[in-house]
Amino acid sequence: MGFRELQRYPAQKARYDKYKEWLDATPQQRQAKYAAITDETKRAKAEREKGYISPFGTAGTTKIYVPARLIKDGQTGQGSGVSTVLRGLLANYTTTATEFAALTNPLLIETNQFKAAKLTLTSVLPGTTKKPSRITGAEYKKPDVDSVTCTFGQNAGGQDYDVAVLAIKGESAFANFINGNGGKNRARFIPEG
Repeated sequence: MGFRELQRYPAQKARYDKYKEWLDATPQQRQAKYAAITDETKRAKAEREKGYISPFGTAGTTKIYVPARLIKDGQTGQGSGVSTVLRGLLANYTTTATEFAALTNPLLIETNQFKAAKLTLTSVLPGTTKKPSRITGAEYKKPDVDSVTCTFGQNAGGQDYDVAVLAIKGESAFANFINGNGGKNRARFIPEG
């Protein structure tokens, strides 16, 4: 440890003691501290509805479908803007229950083993007021973060995952979302598997 770290120790001791207290706390005590600071009304909670996706790379005259939980239309509350953008981006890569019912002879496979591709959009609105950390007690401007995730699949028989990702990234709604909040918004794609 250098002299610089030793000189900073007295000023940082209170934070270090709070951190040690956090490490020594039980999971229940940690949850209580988290609940005391977290505003549940600021938590994004997307409503879901039954839907279907078609796995990537499946070709043929009859597309294969698997059940999925899709973002419901008409979201309200915290995170509704992110949900609306995500639903719009994935509309061509998902099939609602109504659309599925209108198909002629779709091949449905009921499985719990399939892990669908996912897209997570995260909106990061920079904080304006300082809030104390539940771990160290230090005050900082905590950003307001909303994350929403949805599964998606191919929109044409035999489509590759990378082709779908490039198409989604090429949409203007995707670019507008990523550039929002001063470029702090993010997106994360997770492939099938």
